[in-house]
Amino acid sequence: MIEKWHEKSNGIAFKIIFALVSLSFVLAGVGTGFIGVNTSAVKVNGKEISQREFSDAKNRQQQTMANQMGSQFWDLMDDPKFAAEFDQSVLNNLINDELLRQYIDELKLGVSVDQIKSEIVHSSYFQNNGKFDNNLYQQTLRNAGLNADGYAQIVGQGILFSQMEEGVLGTNFNVPAQEETLAKLLFQKRQVRLASYSLANEVKKQTASQEELQAFYDKHKAQLVLPEQFVVEYVTLSPKQVENKVQITDEQIATYYEANKAQYVTKSESQLAHIQVANEKEAQAIEQQLKSGTDFATLAKEKSLDKLSATKGGDLGWAKAGTFPTEFEKAANALQVGQVSQPVKMGNEYHIIKVLDRKPETALPLEKVKENIVNTLRQELVGAEYSTVTRDMATSAYENAGSLEAVAKVADVEVQTTPMFTRETLPEALKSDSVTKVLFEGDLAQSGQNSEALEVGNENASRTMFLRVKQYQPQREKTFDEAKSEVEAMVKREKAETALLAQAEAQVKALSEGKNEVTFGGAQTLVYVQAQAEQPAFAKAVFAMPKPTDKPTFSVAHNAQGDVLLVALDKVEDGSLSEFKPLQAQFSEANRTTLRADLINNLRERASIDVNEEFMQQLNSTAQ
Repeated sequence: MIEKWHEKSNGIAFKIIFALVSLSFVLAGVGTGFIGVNTSAVKVNGKEISQREFSDAKNRQQQTMANQMGSQFWDLMDDPKFAAEFDQSVLNNLINDELLRQYIDELKLGVSVDQIKSEIVHSSYFQNNGKFDNNLYQQTLRNAGLNADGYAQIVGQGILFSQMEEGVLGTNFNVPAQEETLAKLLFQKRQVRLASYSLANEVKKQTASQEELQAFYDKHKAQLVLPEQFVVEYVTLSPKQVENKVQITDEQIATYYEANKAQYVTKSESQLAHIQVANEKEAQAIEQQLKSGTDFATLAKEKSLDKLSATKGGDLGWAKAGTFPTEFEKAANALQVGQVSQPVKMGNEYHIIKVLDRKPETALPLEKVKENIVNTLRQELVGAEYSTVTRDMATSAYENAGSLEAVAKVADVEVQTTPMFTRETLPEALKSDSVTKVLFEGDLAQSGQNSEALEVGNENASRTMFLRVKQYQPQREKTFDEAKSEVEAMVKREKAETALLAQAEAQVKALSEGKNEVTFGGAQTLVYVQAQAEQPAFAKAVFAMPKPTDKPTFSVAHNAQGDVLLVALDKVEDGSLSEFKPLQAQFSEANRTTLRADLINNLRERASIDVNEEFMQQLNSTAQ
């Protein structure tokens, strides 16, 4: 199989795929099965990927796409075909992840506790002033809803994945001859001289008869169109515009404070330490040592399996209520400061807990939280007022479907009118996915009726808009008179291009016969990779020219402005390996992309993949 990968690694189609396969299997959630006959989304070599796992993965991917594309993504998801393709891509990723997991098991790759510990301790996420910070580590895990064991599993899987990459995909190599060939072609230099024939100047010399214009128009009138045009009336309202209708009294503030006192307290905190051991016998032995007067911190350093807290005598740092598992906190809450618990069983391990210090819950006075309450009340009251006004506007828009005047009156705002515009000249005020969808895809343009309430703007500057099309002109072919100036320009340009090309080709023939009647500019050197990026059409023409021998070769090309260029190619020099070296890493990564894609394809070919078609069809029918 390794040999097969190497054979395929030169295919350019494979070189982009590796970047599309991520470490998602490390982060994939572990789903719980539904009760029923078939709770799977797919079975991969007998291993079930549950419908819950699929739903979780789909939700994560939807959230990612929505963050990137905004409401446009949800518009795409309204298309059943797109939704089905999206679901299939989620399923394919889950299958690929599971195949990679199973392949890692086949390779019998392993990871030690010390490797995991080292990876965590040296992670930049938990560094403070260049050193591992246990409090930062514990807080980060708590914020992520993870415990130390769960995070260690994630880190361990990441290490295993890296081992697979280095051990298998790292077998890829580039043959020196391949790199030499790439260097020669990509960094090939061509020394050219150019003579330019201005298209703009030639256009000025051209004339066009009435018959020529009419003939061109008759041939191309289907492409000579006036796009649909609109004049739109609209009314907008933002939450800020209703703020002046909201007044907050001291009585409201006091009432809110009394009703929500539980929110305005400094919660109790405990500084806890623990000793974690593997079984009850060890826990009881440590308990006896503590009763005999042995120092808790000393025993934690010597005995605790939680090596990260053990370095600090078992200290877990300060934590608010609800941070630790229920059994752990229940035992800690029963202790006074300085007391040590009996062994507490959690899972297959035992913990001995000590309360190092404790801060009680304290109520905050109204004066200290008044500003916060005012802001909260204002936000709630403005939101309620805004909802009321926009709801009344929507009612008015429905009851007075052919006018926005009554809608504007409800909100005490003005109806605004746009100048005439096309899809390409959409006014700034209307640039919103919800507006363009209803304006260009629905029947609003022809009906002249009011739209429903449209949410426009972003999360920080949301507005509600109602609009109606006051004037509409559908797309149509231009008449000859309307298109005449455009047609004349096209005819003259076409004739100018033909004349210049004929002139340049005649010059090429004369030059090839040794008649030099052309004044070329100074020599300039073009490098393929740079020229291809900056002027692809021109580069294609120049680098397709035959190499010169004892005399230059000549050809015709065009620049981006449409000017005709007469090209004299004087010299060709191949690129060197030294020029290729800066790109070596990129090409190596591209090869790894190829190999990984081929690995997944190979695993798929050998795998038993049983998709729950009924489940997938249900998803498709829901999308429709």
